[in-house]
Formats: sequence, C-alpha cells, structure tokens
Amino acid sequence: MRHWIHGPLAHCEDTNVVFFRGISLDVVTQGLLGLRRMPLAHGKGTDWGLLLHDMHSWDAGDYEPADYRGLCSGGGELVVFVTEPCRAKAHGPRFEYHRDGRLITRFRFETLDYRAGEEPDLLLPALTTANLVAPGARLDTDGDDDDKEERIVQAVARFFSLPELEMPPLL
Repeated sequence: MRHWIHGPLAHCEDTNVVFFRGISLDVVTQGLLGLRRMPLAHGKGTDWGLLLHDMHSWDAGDYEPADYRGLCSGGGELVVFVTEPCRAKAHGPRFEYHRDGRLITRFRFETLDYRAGEEPDLLLPALTTANLVAPGARLDTDGDDDDKEERIVQAVARFFSLPELEMPPLL
C-alpha cells in the first residue's frame, strides 16, 4: 500500500484515497457526488471500506478541498489521504481523520508539527513511535521525501488498522 502516496495512483491522477467504516459505500458515494467529486474505484476490507475519488470538483475552476464532515455523521469514520494537493507548488500529501461528522485531526506531511482538529495529537504516539516527530526524529536527513511519506502512511495505517490498498478496478 505504501508506495502509492508519493506518486499518482496507477490509473488516477489528482486522487483522494478515503477509507471508511461505520457507513455504507452507498452513503459515501452519494455524499461525494453531492460534493461534486467523481468516485473512481472502491474496495472492501474486513473492517474498512475504500473509495478513490477525484480530488477536484467537476465544476470548472473549483479546486477547493472536499468537506468530508457531512459524509460521516451518525458514527461513521473517514481516514483521508490527499495524495497530490498541489503538484505545481510541490506541496506534499495531506491527511485527515473525521469521526461522527467532525474533523478530529489533520496535518500536512511536510509539517507534522502543525496538526489541527478537535484532537490534533491523536496520532502523536504513532508518529513518535515511527521517529517522525519529537527529539531524535529522522526527517529528511537524506533528502528522501518518498521515504518519509511512506513512513507516515505506515504509521497511520498501523494506528487505524487499515487494509492494504490494492488497486481496485475502475467504477
């Protein structure tokens, strides 16, 4: 799963990866369509489902980030990886965790010390264990951003027990 975070997914560019649980694929799909984001592929693990969707709205010129809060009200959870938030400006990926219609934690991969949300430090133990934050953290010492990004994805995946991302077929 980890190698996909630092480059376009095999057949999808500008794609967000959304893991979901406590809500159905239909609810997530309908919610994304309501946000004018085209679902591209989906899969199902034991505990978590998976949906890939276009990062940007199909409305011309609408490049605002998707607001996922309405997709997971009523006890649902979403783990979101924004794989290419702005290639032109060389921004790294972004992570968000939503639960019960609320943003719990969010951070950009290049600025792990600046987290936001109701529980910004929720993943701090996982990021610390992976030597990504705190004293002694191994950050970009060899200039390999891909390694750092993969380590972040691994830490998040372990924390939430996410399934491996297999490239699902196109919808």
